[in-house]
Amino acid sequence: MKLTIKWLCIIVCVVCGTAMAQGFPSRPVRLVVPFPPGAATDTLGRLLSQKMQESWGQSVVVDNKPGAGSIVGAETVAKAPADGHTLFMGHIGTHGANPALYAKLPYDPVRDFAPISLLVTIPNLVAVHPSVPASTIRELIDLAKARPGALNVGSPGISTSAHLIIALFRSITGAEMTHVPFKGTAAALQALGAGEVQVGFDTVTSVMPQARSGRVRVLAITSKERSAAAPDAPPLAEVGVPGFDVSTWFALFAPAGAPRSAIEKIGGETVRILQSRDVAERLQGMGMTIIASTPDQLASHVNAEIARWGKVVREANIKVD
Repeated sequence: MKLTIKWLCIIVCVVCGTAMAQGFPSRPVRLVVPFPPGAATDTLGRLLSQKMQESWGQSVVVDNKPGAGSIVGAETVAKAPADGHTLFMGHIGTHGANPALYAKLPYDPVRDFAPISLLVTIPNLVAVHPSVPASTIRELIDLAKARPGALNVGSPGISTSAHLIIALFRSITGAEMTHVPFKGTAAALQALGAGEVQVGFDTVTSVMPQARSGRVRVLAITSKERSAAAPDAPPLAEVGVPGFDVSTWFALFAPAGAPRSAIEKIGGETVRILQSRDVAERLQGMGMTIIASTPDQLASHVNAEIARWGKVVREANIKVD
């Protein structure tokens, strides 16, 4: 009898899980993006939401919730119902550096989230306003050292990948530049193009349109390899900053406790979308490298990134400024 009851319970769980997966989503899905419209994260989120909506026949709405180093958006999802109908576009800051940057983080990147898929990685570009008398990274570093604090370097905001890369760059090179955080990529690049800040770090996706228009001049890329989207940008590691290799990454999460069946369905659909020809060509054309991982692979990646950036933040004495 005990064996019969045990197998009956297993069968019921399997049947219920299958039914839940088939019935998901049962209402509109909200995808929280912790940046303003216009950022690379937002572009990726809207593309995913459009394709999910087409596949599921259910609305998938992008909800931009910028603020406080992406903490506003992350906390919103961490406290949302764990039913799979609220998703989060996490990144190197929310699930990598924030635990080290903030003493009182109102969410736990591991405990409060269910990993779904590591989506893409994107290298950052180092760009300057055309008026800056530096045509190479070496010249920029020398200029910053000669005029400590005189050069303003803009980023899309506190704890964004650009902010982290700027802090690491300053720590390694000794280039003393004043960090100026903006409310999103659009504002940061507008300020760089107008000469309000002299230096900018942002994703290749966001910077290249400005470079092609002549509003900014690209000096280098932060990854160890060149990007087809910015073929003339040499890696920092090759032009005076040995060993430098940092790219931002974006990943999809749900609140912890979301049904495994829903996670598997969302993850499977996400991988299918990213690997589809039209989406892959579009993202690669924007300078993104598609990863499309499993939930377990993303979980391992998050743990590694928390350890990595915790060490960097401590050793470089990076402060949230």
